[in-house]
Amino acid sequence: MRWPLPPFLPDQLPRGDILTVCKNVYPAQNGYRPVGGFESISQPLPATFKGGASFISTGGGAFLLAGTSNGLVRLYSGVWSDLLTSLTVPSRWKFAQFGDYVVCVNGGITQQVNLPASSASAIAGAPTGTDVTVIGDHVIIAQPDGDNLKVAWSAFNDHTSWTPGVDQAGEQIMLTGGEVMGVAGGEYGVILQRQRLVRMSRTGDADAPFQFDEISTNFGCASKASIVQSGRTVFFLSDRGFIALDDGQAIRPIGNEKFDRSFREQLGEDAFENIWAAVDPKRTLVIWGIPGVVGTAWVYDWALDRASTIEMPFDGVFAGFENSIDLDALAVLYPDLDAMPYTLDDPRWSGGAPRLYFVQDGEVGTLEGQNMTATLKGGRFTPNPNRVTRLRAVWPDTDAIDGVTVNVTSAQRRGDAGIVDTGSNLQPSGRIPLQARGKYMDFETVIANDRWTYIEALELEQSAGGLR
Repeated sequence: MRWPLPPFLPDQLPRGDILTVCKNVYPAQNGYRPVGGFESISQPLPATFKGGASFISTGGGAFLLAGTSNGLVRLYSGVWSDLLTSLTVPSRWKFAQFGDYVVCVNGGITQQVNLPASSASAIAGAPTGTDVTVIGDHVIIAQPDGDNLKVAWSAFNDHTSWTPGVDQAGEQIMLTGGEVMGVAGGEYGVILQRQRLVRMSRTGDADAPFQFDEISTNFGCASKASIVQSGRTVFFLSDRGFIALDDGQAIRPIGNEKFDRSFREQLGEDAFENIWAAVDPKRTLVIWGIPGVVGTAWVYDWALDRASTIEMPFDGVFAGFENSIDLDALAVLYPDLDAMPYTLDDPRWSGGAPRLYFVQDGEVGTLEGQNMTATLKGGRFTPNPNRVTRLRAVWPDTDAIDGVTVNVTSAQRRGDAGIVDTGSNLQPSGRIPLQARGKYMDFETVIANDRWTYIEALELEQSAGGLR
C-alpha cells in the first residue's frame, strides 16, 4: 500500500489524508523538500533588530540595510557600518526605494538613505509614519505625524516635499474603516485598515492625483506586522484568517480550515504585532514568523496552495539581496588580486542575487546550511477499513540513504493512546523493518540527513487481518 505524504492541514480532523506536523521542510509538488540550517553572513547587530531590507542603486550596487532599536546600519563585508545612531525608534523600520534613495519610517523622524553616497539623513518637513510605499511618482506614508486615520503622499517625483497642495502633495483622512494598518504600492495602492480595504488609484489630475475606492467593508487587516506584498498580490492576517488580495480587488482566503486556527493558537490573540512577514524572492513562498528561542516560521506556497513550518531560534525575517563587494573587500578576500580566479568585472561582485534572510541572535543569515532535521506526521487512519492491519515494514520514497526513522502508533480505536513502534534501520534495499498491529495507525517520519533532497510517500508492507 502506498501512502503519499498529504498536505499539512493542522486545522482539520487528524485523519490519514492530512499531515498534523510538517516541520523543517518546504512544500513540493508531490511531497516535501528539506530546509537548510542557518548560516550567518554578518557579525551581530549593534542593537535589537527592528527591520531589514535590500536595495539596488541605479549604478548596480546592492545594499543590505538593517534598522535597530536606536539606529540604521549597512552591512559591508560582513561588518555593520553605522548610517544613523542615537535615534528614538518607536516601532519597526519600514523601507521604500525611490530612485537612488530609500525612504525609511519607524514612527519617529522619517529618514532617507542616499544609496550612491552610502549616507543617511532626516528628510526635513516629512511626516513621521508607520509604513511607507511608492505609487507611481509619489511616496506614500501611513499614519503621518501620528494620525492613525490618515495617509499622506509626497510631491510629484520628489520624496522630500510634503506640503499638502504643493506640487501634487496631499493627504487623505479615512473617515470610516478604522486605523490605517499599512499600505502597499505599485501601479496602484492598497490601504489596509482595521475594518476596511481601499484601493488608491492614480487619476492623472494634478489637483486630485488619487481616487479612493472601497474594496471591502467590515473586513480588514488585524496585524500591521503581517502585511507583505509580492507583485500585484498583498498578503495579510485578518480577523477571518490569512488573506491574499489579488490585483487590488479579489479577496482570497488562503488559510481557512488549513492553518489559520493553529497559527492563532500558537501566537495568541494579543501578540499579532510580534509577527514577522516576508516573501521569499527565489520561491513562491510567503513566510509568517513567530520569533523566539524556539521560533516557528509558517510557510505558504501560493503556487502549490500548500503549507509547512520551520522551527528554529530567530529574531526576525526579511527579503533581500546579496551585497556588492568593492576593491577594499576583495583585497581582504584575495590579498594578491593578480592571482584572483575571477576578473574584476565578474558579475558575482555586483551583488543583487535574491535571498531570504533570517536574524538569529542579532546575526543576519540564510537557510543554506546543512539540512535541519525534518519531521512529518500524519493523522490516524485505517489502512484496511474495518480490518486489523499487520505491518511488517515501511519503504520511504525518498533519496535519503540513512538517518530516516519511522514511528508508527497503532490502536484498536481512533481515540486510544495506542502503542508506538519505531523503525530506524534503513536497509540497502530501502526497507525499514517495522512490526505493528492495529486497526488504526498513524505514521511519523523523521529525517536527520544532510544529503536528501525530497520525500514523496511511504510504502507500507502490510496485510489485512481480522476484525480485532
